Amino acid sequence: MTNSAPQPPAGWYPDPAGSDGDRYWDGIAWSQATRDKVLPPVVPVEREAGLPHHQVPLTSAPDSRVAGFGRRAPGFIIDFVLVHFVSSMLLQLTGMADRLSGELNRWIDSVVRWTSAGGLDPVPMPSATLWSAALTSALIGIACFAIYRTVLLGTMSATLGQRIIGVRTVRLDAEDATRLGWGTAVVRGIAGAVLYQDLLIGLVNGIFAVATPKRQTLSDMISKTHVLSIR
Repeated sequence: MTNSAPQPPAGWYPDPAGSDGDRYWDGIAWSQATRDKVLPPVVPVEREAGLPHHQVPLTSAPDSRVAGFGRRAPGFIIDFVLVHFVSSMLLQLTGMADRLSGELNRWIDSVVRWTSAGGLDPVPMPSATLWSAALTSALIGIACFAIYRTVLLGTMSATLGQRIIGVRTVRLDAEDATRLGWGTAVVRGIAGAVLYQDLLIGLVNGIFAVATPKRQTLSDMISKTHVLSIR
């Protein structure tokens, strides 16, 4: 007695005759019934509530409200002019401006005399007093810019320049309407004040706002923020 191989259950299978369709197997033999090959069902994409089927959001797409370098530059210029005016007034009131100017003129005069004498002696270097006056002036400028940015970012999430052009600073992990918070404001205020104090570093900082996906400057990256347009 021989055992025959088990037969597949009845159903539609690829046609053994070689056609592009299916042929029905009745459990014992192939029938004459054929059909076109059935494609697998298409699974619909689940949509978010309130959106039509054709408007499935792309979560990986960048936020179109992110303000780039061109959008932010006028606000920075406004802030720079305001802070420069205040820091210049402080330098005048403290006498640091006259001290710096006097030391700088004395050094320039010594260089001119050295040049007129044929440049045989060692090149005159800036005095320690000049270096001290320059460092103090720079620190006053940084302090003014840091205080200005920190106070306004902590209270309004935007500097005066940003408010004028219609942008605001927002944490990456927060909603648009959430206040920036004093901790983030301090970090961003000080970082920006230090970075923009040097012209070359300030230029590099601006390039980051052009090249990065979220249009972040170095101070944005340090404080984990970005700048959004609000109108």
